Amino acid sequence: MGILLAIHVLVTIFLILIVLVQKNEGGSSLFASSGSGGMFNARGTSNILTKTTWVLASIFLINCVLMAAIESAKIKEVQTVIENKQPTSAPVPNDPEG
Repeated sequence: MGILLAIHVLVTIFLILIVLVQKNEGGSSLFASSGSGGMFNARGTSNILTKTTWVLASIFLINCVLMAAIESAKIKEVQTVIENKQPTSAPVPNDPEG
């Protein structure tokens, strides 16, 4: 569970950073300028960032489902152990004041 939690935290941080870097509706972004050419122009950057966002979001959701399933299985296991435990008739301790 610790490994999944570490992956979850890293994916969350990267997802936040990728969303902050993406172009907003106003036409400006944090790091990409529309005047440069090549792969890091406005269109190339948005395609790379969009694909990266989709991949990170998918990993995030799959990780959430996996962690929830693992925790649910642990809770069911604990409940079945408690339900299967037979009550024992233990003597009631004497009250020292009474």
